[in-house]
Amino acid sequence: MLAKFCVLSGCLAEIVFFLYKTGEAMLDAAIRPFVINAVCKDMTRDMVIVSNDWTPRQQMFMNGSLDPCDYLEELPLLESPVQARSATFLMIYRILVSVPAVFLGLFCGAWSDRTGRKLPMMIPSLGSILAVLLYMIGIVMVQHTLMIIMVGALVQGILGKSSVITMAVNSYISDTTFKEDRTRKLGKLLAMNFFGLFIGSLLAGALQDIANLQTTLVVVSVFHAASVLTVVLCMEESMHDKMPSGEGFDGHYSRNPPLFSLQSVKDSVRALVKPREEGKRTLVIVAFMAMFLNQTCKVGEQDVTVLFVQKPPLSWEPSGYGYLLSVDYAGMGLCLLLLLPVLSTFLNVSDIAIVLLGLGCKLVRTVWAGFCTQTWMVYVSVIVGSAAGVITSGLRSILSKAVCDDETGKVFALASSAETLAKLLGSVVFVNIYAATLDIWAGLAYISAALVTLVLIILMVWLYKEQQLVTNTSLIMGYQSTWDQRLLAANNYPTICEPEADDRETESILPLSASTASLSALPITSPCE
Repeated sequence: MLAKFCVLSGCLAEIVFFLYKTGEAMLDAAIRPFVINAVCKDMTRDMVIVSNDWTPRQQMFMNGSLDPCDYLEELPLLESPVQARSATFLMIYRILVSVPAVFLGLFCGAWSDRTGRKLPMMIPSLGSILAVLLYMIGIVMVQHTLMIIMVGALVQGILGKSSVITMAVNSYISDTTFKEDRTRKLGKLLAMNFFGLFIGSLLAGALQDIANLQTTLVVVSVFHAASVLTVVLCMEESMHDKMPSGEGFDGHYSRNPPLFSLQSVKDSVRALVKPREEGKRTLVIVAFMAMFLNQTCKVGEQDVTVLFVQKPPLSWEPSGYGYLLSVDYAGMGLCLLLLLPVLSTFLNVSDIAIVLLGLGCKLVRTVWAGFCTQTWMVYVSVIVGSAAGVITSGLRSILSKAVCDDETGKVFALASSAETLAKLLGSVVFVNIYAATLDIWAGLAYISAALVTLVLIILMVWLYKEQQLVTNTSLIMGYQSTWDQRLLAANNYPTICEPEADDRETESILPLSASTASLSALPITSPCE
């Protein structure tokens, strides 16, 4: 509507993603402690603190008792069951916000390839606003708080959460950029992701310290509403009646297909595995696998770090991990804004080489992290690993360049859904490795992540060599074709044309006679017309 009047029209996708990620980070940072508090309230509904223990509330009207949930660290007998039950509800919360979003992303990818990207950009923010309303109700209805929180999480998941908007903004960037500029733009988009997470995490902590949970949730709604309004008022649709490309075109192609169609899922899977020229199918499959494994290691490493830094010899306070996470996000965002443009635009480094650089830094980080015994060592590992932020943007750029324009939504939908599943897998696998090897060596979980990273490096080196071979073969074939054409021109070989039956007027070059008439009628025009 107002797109032509927007001053920042060249980076609207980045702004929308930044606003969404800031609100999402604030909401996640606020709701997880809210879940723990709700579990404690549910377990101690009729209990109060008396002489450092918890007893039935109705017996202690006269004793000036306190709410036990505000003093869990002083009540180890209460803290342990609360932690155990909270872990279960946090896992349920993660499943509810993640799994439904995976399925919606699978349907939404192919659907957006035909109808547009704007609606998928808005749906997750609308889901978060509805979830915030439910969380506010849960604060008031204390007897049903846990159930209301889980319903709010389900609403977020059903309306797509980050899976759908990640697919939509990446597809939008692919629709509106040239291939030579795509790596930089996708890197800039990912930088907005990290900066949004960084600012959202800090804002959530600050607002809860100086205000309360209700104020935090209101600010969350403001960020998501700003994201929706930016899409509605400022963005122009990137899809303009694109028709499907490739073989198997269906004459009954629908420009307004139903959202929940199994054909959309089949189209997404087919776009991932179908044969492509010049080895591009290998590029797509390897990049997809690399994104899944990289996300698995990333989330697993983060969950292990929460536990690792709170045990001896580091023994951090719980707030210390928040500061570490802020440094991590800020470092990756700066690398994407400063380092990636230099590599892709000025030095013309290939996407595969950029991914290899990020994987190399990540390998150093994970190996170093396993041996950290002091705080400064942990921060050094995070700073060294900041360049790992270019991995995802490089892989997404490879995906977008290897598929047709009408397939970007399908492929990015699969990639976003796979990354969401990778978060669940990474958390379960690496936390269990950490718990199983804690008595042997606490850093063994990091070394496991390093081994996966090493496998990815080997895979990308092989892919780089394969692409070099394909490129060299194409150049040789091109040179051979050019040489053959020049050779024909130099020798001036005559061209033999097939006779054509036509009604053009002819002129005799010999006197007409009964014996020569059939041989002498030739066209006036050139024989190779």
